[in-house]
Amino acid sequence: MKLGELRGAIRKTKGNPFVNVFPFPGTDKGFRLFLQKTPLLEELERVYPGGKAVETGLEFNVETGMLKSTAYDEHMGLTPDQKAAAFEGTTVAAQPAPVAVDDDDLLGDVPVMGVSLVDDDDLLV
Repeated sequence: MKLGELRGAIRKTKGNPFVNVFPFPGTDKGFRLFLQKTPLLEELERVYPGGKAVETGLEFNVETGMLKSTAYDEHMGLTPDQKAAAFEGTTVAAQPAPVAVDDDDLLGDVPVMGVSLVDDDDLLV
């Protein structure tokens, strides 16, 4: 979508535009990030200099307010069904089980340098 067309569509949409973000590649775990129109329009001008005819590679749905990048979608490696399921609270494909981590012993026996034990009585004035 060209910058001028994209900016016009963002202005025209009702409500706030949003992007679906998948911070964990290869999973269907995501969240919806709502954007304010004015800062978004300003940022688009900064990122895509050159005027209205510049191709952005972004798509925008005026009806829903969803802004998306096909390059981002391809990079995340999710099918359309997996992406849709992420926002319905369901899971489409089995995901690998998370690895259990004992967070009580993350440092193990690593000594902490520069720390001395202080008696609570020494802190009273």
